[in-house]
Amino acid sequence: MRLKIFSVLLLMFLLLIWAESSFAQNRSVRDMSPSERIFVGGFFGLQIGTFTAISLHLHGGYMITDRLSAGLGGNYQYTRDAFYGESLSSHVYGSNIFARFDVASNFFLHGEYERIQVRTYRSLQNPGERTTLTENNYFVGVGYGLRASERVRLNLLLLYNFNDDSRVYFDNPFFRVGVDVFLF
Repeated sequence: MRLKIFSVLLLMFLLLIWAESSFAQNRSVRDMSPSERIFVGGFFGLQIGTFTAISLHLHGGYMITDRLSAGLGGNYQYTRDAFYGESLSSHVYGSNIFARFDVASNFFLHGEYERIQVRTYRSLQNPGERTTLTENNYFVGVGYGLRASERVRLNLLLLYNFNDDSRVYFDNPFFRVGVDVFLF
């Protein structure tokens, strides 16, 4: 099953690379004003059913050089699992810092440190009974940026979490799809 999903995602990725339009940015960072170097973005996730997950990750960044950008972000995730008859829910929120280094033709390396709080409610029958944990995650991976216009870029990332004891991220590696919007 995982091999089929991976194969479909790989095929989609290759088709997107092939179909990418000519929106490549050839302008040097040296020719940009400081405000033109700023970008914002993030990604949104939604799964509804017996297991419900809603996540929102937002970030803002700055192009330091033609190949290096860095930024800060924040995230929130709500999950509810009613699979075993008892509904369990949790809230995850935190912040991160990231850096990206362009290596070749829209491909980049991505590094990220994330510190999150995991607030787990044991059950709906005892809503006051909860645990809050702090988790530090260290992501490293590769990405591909697809230009949708001069100001919008779709990012496809394959990331690995070096925190083997994570209570939030169960699979390694994992995919992330997001967007960056250049403000000016």
